[in-house]
Amino acid sequence: MKWHILGAGAMGNLFATRLLQAGQDVSLILRQPNPEGYYQLHCLEGKARRTYTLTAQSASADEAICRLLITTKAYDTQAALASVADRLTPDATLVLLQNGMGQHQTVQQQHPSADVWGAVTTAGAWRPQPDELVCVAAGETHIGPFTAETAALPAGWTALTPAPIYVQDIQTALWRKLAINCAINPLTALHRCHNGKLVENPEFYQQMQQLCDEIETLTHSLGITLFATDLIDQAAKVAQATADNRSSMLQDICHGRPTEIEFITGYVCSQADQLGIDLPCNKALLSQVRALSAT
Repeated sequence: MKWHILGAGAMGNLFATRLLQAGQDVSLILRQPNPEGYYQLHCLEGKARRTYTLTAQSASADEAICRLLITTKAYDTQAALASVADRLTPDATLVLLQNGMGQHQTVQQQHPSADVWGAVTTAGAWRPQPDELVCVAAGETHIGPFTAETAALPAGWTALTPAPIYVQDIQTALWRKLAINCAINPLTALHRCHNGKLVENPEFYQQMQQLCDEIETLTHSLGITLFATDLIDQAAKVAQATADNRSSMLQDICHGRPTEIEFITGYVCSQADQLGIDLPCNKALLSQVRALSAT
């Protein structure tokens, strides 16, 4: 069985190695693959170092795509899928492993016959060099169907290590990840600070508390239970556990790249608007991060 992967960042490469270890054929779709059609990836996990040979191809290759893992930035989803749309089989399996929400529904609408899955992970990895991958946390990966009720994981995923956790209600899992991202990422981008500062600085913590309170007002109206404890407790726990990390949104701002704010805080605010719920703190933060992205 073969998996194609759109999005050759840290997560795309990490799951490429996991699929290879599970006995799957894997090919990454790159903007400019090298002429040889493959590249070597040196993976460091703890003290173990392993080299993988990964095949690569361009979006315009002729090979049909039956199974596609999408790990691009949320805002790149539509363009990335459009680049390979003519290669997708009618009943292709599409797994979206990304931050944010909103893009899943768009993919469903544009590919109604596809088998669409959502996934979230707490795995951590980064790439010090293009041919290097450092795995810092194995994490947990939750995956569930968007388009059909099925208890069968996508082909090959049962053999992944660590084993993915199947959830029938992937929407709640996505909302949990989204809520944490809303509480942490935009604030770190605004204040240009590591995650831990949101807990250490009383003013930043109060802002995070206000964001969490508003998000819980929305999720309660949607009938979604995020966690057994208050969202602020979970957000603070994550911020402390990742105290030295710079969020992806902060890194995007620092490097002058687009952010995923529209699919994180923007999605939350749009859902609230549809219900007539005011989220003043989240809306203000959305405007502030938009302004940062434009500078």
